[in-house]
Amino acid sequence: MSQLEANKLSEISTVSPTEGLSLNESSSSDTSKVVSRREADKNIPEGMSKSQWKKLQKRKRFDDMKHQFQEVKRAKRQQSRANRRIRNEELRAKGIDPFTVTGGPPKARVIDPEDQIPTDSSVIIDCAFDDLMLEKEIVSLSNQITRIYSDARRSKYAVGLVVTSFGDRLESRFDEALSQYKSWKTGINFSKDSLKDYLESQPYVKEDLSNVVYLSADTDDKLEKLSKDEVYIIGGIVDKGRHKNLCQHKAQEMGIQTKRLPIDEYIKLSGRKVLATSHVFELLLKWWEFKDWKKAFEAVIPQRKLIEEKSRED
Repeated sequence: MSQLEANKLSEISTVSPTEGLSLNESSSSDTSKVVSRREADKNIPEGMSKSQWKKLQKRKRFDDMKHQFQEVKRAKRQQSRANRRIRNEELRAKGIDPFTVTGGPPKARVIDPEDQIPTDSSVIIDCAFDDLMLEKEIVSLSNQITRIYSDARRSKYAVGLVVTSFGDRLESRFDEALSQYKSWKTGINFSKDSLKDYLESQPYVKEDLSNVVYLSADTDDKLEKLSKDEVYIIGGIVDKGRHKNLCQHKAQEMGIQTKRLPIDEYIKLSGRKVLATSHVFELLLKWWEFKDWKKAFEAVIPQRKLIEEKSRED
C-alpha cells in the first residue's frame, strides 16, 4: 500500500459514523418542525392572529406551571428569612445593630383599623381605562393596587379606599393571579360602578362635586394641602404617556375640579410629570402623616430623583 492510499484510508477511518447522516437528520428535523407548525396553525381560532394565539398558549403554559413557581418562591422566601435571622443574630453577637447593615427596619406591620387615625377623606382609583392598556400594563396596574392596599393597611392614618369600574381584564387578572383580594375584608372596596355612578350614590359627596378633586399632571392648579371630607381621585392607568390629558378631560366632562401634586418643586423628572398610581396614593398617605409635601416626597421617592433644597432656592 502506497503512502497516499494509507493517508486516504486514515482520513476515512476518522470520519464519525453519524457524520454522513447529519444532512438527512437535519432535513428530517426541519421537515418535522414545519409539519408541527402547520398543525399548530390549524388550531388558531378564526379571527385571532398568530401572534395573539402564541401569547395565549404562552399564558396557558404559565398557568399550568404557576403552582410550581409559587412553591419555589415560597421556599426561597423561607430560606431568605432563615438566612436573615442567622445574619442578624451574628451581628448582634458582635454588638452591631443589624439595621445599620441592612439599610433600615423591617416593613411596617399591619395596623388594626381601630388604631388608625381617621382623616375623614377618601381616595378613589378610577379604573375605567381597561381598553386603553396593553396586557402587561393591566398586570402592572393590578400589582400597584395590591401595593396600595398594603400601604393603606400599614398607614397610621385611615382613608376610605375605593376601586371603581372594576371589571373586564383587570378583574380577570385579580381572579386568576391575585385571588386573595377576595379575602380583603377591610381597607378597600371594589366597585363595578363607574366613577359617575359611584359618586352619585355616596352621601358624603356634595351634589355640586365641590369636595371632589381629580388628580392630574396636566393641570396648572396645585394641590397645596389635603382636607377632611374631600374625595381624591387617582386615574388607574398605566400607559407610558400615550394618552395625554386623559384624566383632565374626563374630569372636565364630569364637572370635577383637577389639581396636580407639587411634583415640579420636589422631583427631577423629564417630560410630563407623571407618577405611578401607587406612588400618588402613598404620597397622599404620607402627607397626612407629615402635613408637609417635602417630607412626603422624601419618604416615597428615591433620593436620586429628589431636587436638593439648594437647587429649589436657586
